[in-house]
Amino acid sequence: MKPMVLQGMKLKKEILKELFKAVAIIALSSLPYIHDVITIRGGAFPAWVPDWGIEEFLTNSEGYIAGFSSYRVFIYTFLIHLFAHLGYVGWFFDAKDKLYRPFLLVPVSLSLYQIILILFDFRSSDLNEPHIKIVLTIAISSLLAINFFFNNKKILSEHFLKHKNSLKTNKKPLQTKEKNI
Repeated sequence: MKPMVLQGMKLKKEILKELFKAVAIIALSSLPYIHDVITIRGGAFPAWVPDWGIEEFLTNSEGYIAGFSSYRVFIYTFLIHLFAHLGYVGWFFDAKDKLYRPFLLVPVSLSLYQIILILFDFRSSDLNEPHIKIVLTIAISSLLAINFFFNNKKILSEHFLKHKNSLKTNKKPLQTKEKNI
């Protein structure tokens, strides 16, 4: 009798886990539209939105909210970048056992960099210049590539050996977990 009870509890736990994942995906998918819900087009808040003082905290001496013309524009821009960042982070965690996984850290780190620029109002600084972002992209990519190739020599040699052998026999390469590099 106990095993059935335990199986039932385990099944309920799995169902709740999957339900949580579904709700999280729906919530993340709605991030770009939250600005429409919590602000009115003129920039004011509906009566039901609590005033936590965030707008006043983020407003600089010139009246801009973290460098944006209105709180609504700030929320939209911030949440769009957060939406992209969380997508890349999710892909990174989902790509276990894939050869390309470490390289997903490039968009993860660049999207985090952009979020930091938005939050700390560095958008008009030199840190937001295109040449800085290109240098960061090249630097992060190079460091990840060097680290990846030095730490995965055995896996890469096995992968390329399988591919090389399949070319000799005119057969398609064996399908492995990792796709073509």
